[in-house]
Amino acid sequence: MTQKEFYQAVIGVEGINEELIAYATEAIAKLDAKNAKKRDTASKAQLANIELGKAVVEFMAENGPAFASDIAGNVDGITSTQKATAVLKLLVADGTVTVEDVKVKGKGSVKQYTLTATTEAAE
Repeated sequence: MTQKEFYQAVIGVEGINEELIAYATEAIAKLDAKNAKKRDTASKAQLANIELGKAVVEFMAENGPAFASDIAGNVDGITSTQKATAVLKLLVADGTVTVEDVKVKGKGSVKQYTLTATTEAAE
């Protein structure tokens, strides 16, 4: 049971003291504010990934469409396909890069990332 669920259960009890209800309501408001602040603040890793995203865009502008494995071996700071995928997901979310599944002989279906037309024009 989370703290929020606990306070909601306290509020829902019949015949409970008004002071306890007020305290539980205030505690829920504080929890909601804390969670909203945490949700809106980027972590150190996310900030680092944003910087790496700029390097990935430069790499793709020079080399064209790429797989996560191509980026992992050729962009400074990205040493694994997992890290490359995390950075590429951020770029896909903000519309800088598009993704499509491409069949590769011997590997099956692999995600290929391509710069969007607006990103290529800005380069």
